[in-house]
Amino acid sequence: SVLVDGIAVRSCGLSAGDVAGEVTTIEGIGSSQELHPVQQAWVEHQVVQCGYCQSGQILTAVALLNENGSPSEAEIGEAFAENLCRCSTYVRIKKAVRAAARKVSS
Repeated sequence: SVLVDGIAVRSCGLSAGDVAGEVTTIEGIGSSQELHPVQQAWVEHQVVQCGYCQSGQILTAVALLNENGSPSEAEIGEAFAENLCRCSTYVRIKKAVRAAARKVSS
């Protein structure tokens, strides 16, 4: 996934020529010196296993929290409905999103 004007978009089906707007990749949301609150929550909740889906999961969380700083369980579930994790870290992903929401909204 990438963010296009702050909205999570599946990059696997997106041609760069079709993009009209600001594109943010995983590299654009934090730094090694200062992690984005979502990245920090991922570390604290040990979300990553294989890492394959993590950039998309993280960018989906960033887009969700940009839109809604205090999402409900249902809203988190809806936002991540199309993000598949073969390692099944969904419980940790939800915990990390809730933790990041607390940091973002404070």
